[in-house]
Amino acid sequence: MEILFSHERLSDFLLVEEFLINNRLLIDAADADATYPCHLVNYSLYSEEEFFCLLDRNIVSYLIEMVKGRELHEDFDKSKCFRLAAGLQAFLNAADITSEPGLSYNEYMEHAGVEVADRELAVFRSADNLDANIYLDIALSKRNYVPVDNVKDFPAGEILSLDMPERIKHFEFNIVVVKKALILKAEGISDYQVMHKLLDWLFEEYVFTSPAYHFLSIYFSSKRVSGMIKSDSYASVRNASWDLCLLQQWASLASKEDGRRWLLATMDDAIKKTASLMLIKQDESQADYFQRIEGEYAKMWGRKDGNGKSLLKKYIFLLNNSTSSKRNINRKENQTESYMLDLRKRIDDEFREKILD
Repeated sequence: MEILFSHERLSDFLLVEEFLINNRLLIDAADADATYPCHLVNYSLYSEEEFFCLLDRNIVSYLIEMVKGRELHEDFDKSKCFRLAAGLQAFLNAADITSEPGLSYNEYMEHAGVEVADRELAVFRSADNLDANIYLDIALSKRNYVPVDNVKDFPAGEILSLDMPERIKHFEFNIVVVKKALILKAEGISDYQVMHKLLDWLFEEYVFTSPAYHFLSIYFSSKRVSGMIKSDSYASVRNASWDLCLLQQWASLASKEDGRRWLLATMDDAIKKTASLMLIKQDESQADYFQRIEGEYAKMWGRKDGNGKSLLKKYIFLLNNSTSSKRNINRKENQTESYMLDLRKRIDDEFREKILD
């Protein structure tokens, strides 16, 4: 059956779709490598589903700056990130996809305090409710700023009702793994050995966090993305951990059977690559997924010497033995808050001693 789709600015949206596809801005948890989320017509096929999109921190910041009155450079390349964010937001509005700023405000709070973060969230609501035609014009360089008269004010106070403990828990789980990996690297061993020893430690001592493991498997491989962990400083480690927390939140939301379908919008190549490795695609069996990961590991660690296959074998072993009594985390006496707090403190002390001092 032929499906017809129309929109008063369809030709403009087709250009925006090209931006989204070429920059891989929009990811569906059902298939992190697919381009179908970037086609507006597809959302008319799923009118019975409710779509949401988790935005990464940078996209939220670009939208906020625009509604605050920032005038963009006429040269597209010099204002590219802002125009891509505008095109994305126009697309989300046209497709009736609800934007969710996610963990951006936890990061704001860490740097600027609760009051500033709360005000920024109110400004984001203004950005989220701006006329999509204005964003479309900005994306296509037909205008360079948001007219202040078109910006609606939204009250502050929303941040006080957010579920902070759950989000902070995701952050703490991931940052411990990142710290441990850097501690292992400080021992002077190879990057490949770091990943093997990290998997051993995750099995023996800690919980397995998929975003952190796959992010680090990229970071220590030949396919590292520039800027993943900018330095061994505490600030760089925390910034990377917030990205992992975003992925953790996205995967958690996408796994709920509540009728919502979750997309992720990001300009960060490391987040995109990690998302692709950590999620089984909707049409993949587990065997298909492991075969795909084996192919990726071969590119990352080398096919001839079998490094990728060896690492994958250990990864699969951990997944298949997650409930093993050989893991400290599964022993009854360790299933307490004090066990996790003591472990986190021990890793943090080690990190400060071996990395920061």
